[in-house]
Amino acid sequence: MDGGIAKIAIFKRFKTRALVPLMLLCVWSVQGQQLESNRLALPLQLFEDFSTLYEAELGSVRSCEDNIGLYEYKVCSSALRNEGNSPFILYSKGRSGANGKRQIAPIVVLFHGLSDSPFFIRSIAEHLNNSGFTVVAPLMPGNGKRNAASDMRDPNLQQRWYSHVDSIMSLVRPYSEITYIGGFSTGGTFATRYLLLHPDEVDGLLLFSAALALSDSAENLAKIWGMKWIAKIVDGDFVSTGPNPYRYPDVAGYAALTFADVIFEVRDLLVQTTVLKPIFVAHSLADITAPYYGVEDLLERIEGNHQVLTIAESYDTCHQDLVMSNITMVGFKIDKTQLNISERCAVPKPNPLFKNMMAMLDYFFAQQLQGS
Repeated sequence: MDGGIAKIAIFKRFKTRALVPLMLLCVWSVQGQQLESNRLALPLQLFEDFSTLYEAELGSVRSCEDNIGLYEYKVCSSALRNEGNSPFILYSKGRSGANGKRQIAPIVVLFHGLSDSPFFIRSIAEHLNNSGFTVVAPLMPGNGKRNAASDMRDPNLQQRWYSHVDSIMSLVRPYSEITYIGGFSTGGTFATRYLLLHPDEVDGLLLFSAALALSDSAENLAKIWGMKWIAKIVDGDFVSTGPNPYRYPDVAGYAALTFADVIFEVRDLLVQTTVLKPIFVAHSLADITAPYYGVEDLLERIEGNHQVLTIAESYDTCHQDLVMSNITMVGFKIDKTQLNISERCAVPKPNPLFKNMMAMLDYFFAQQLQGS
């Protein structure tokens, strides 16, 4: 990799400071084999609780039609636009430790961004799962739905986001002694907030295009009194369907302003909290949706053995494209006739350095899990 094109920086600082009904077992099955009862296998209770959580959020869940693999559990619902928007768990039976014995699989929880869905973190999730991790990909409230108008103007939306992150982390906590949290875009912001509030519950943070800052104009707008009320009027009857099957055509103004409050809270927490945790960062310097300086500030304030991959502006990698692999693009059908293809980031394209990014992620975990 050309260091002048894709800059890789490693920061090292050590300063003090009832069984699920069979109809819901959409994909996850072992072809008649019984699940192990010890902690090397995830008990069905986790999947039941995962489904129950989304039954409460979506109103109903149903069996999935899109079966991808033996070791995936996915929760589907008629309330969602399609099954690609569904929350899922990629299950691993464990990994080989330093002693050569099979050990409990570490768990990685990855949250997606605002207006999109777990589809956008699937390539990363599959890579980690192939490396021996169990990966949980939640669906954040208000996203991925056929009709999200009421969600996008809900005055309790911010608290619903927070409660959902807490619920997911409470679900997975008993099933591994090693847990990492992270996400794409706003998902990375929610993961950062959780880490700052519960540093003893997670072992590290993974950030992909993390939205820890917005443009100056967007942040200034969010600070004006009454803008959320105005945004609700401007949003009107929010449209959830569009050319991209896994992302809303627009980000609701009210939801965006509400999310800005999350960023401001994270900044306050960074000033008030002393945390020592390792962080993996991947970010495009051409990203104007979530400027990189927000992540830089985080790295300066949190001590730990950090690893950072920045993609130079010359690659022109857009915000959403950082998490897109060539494999992700296979079969990804988007109606370009509904897009302004002359607009810079209108059409998704794969990250040209996705494989490099995954190699750096592997190295990060090799350093963190050595000896375990």
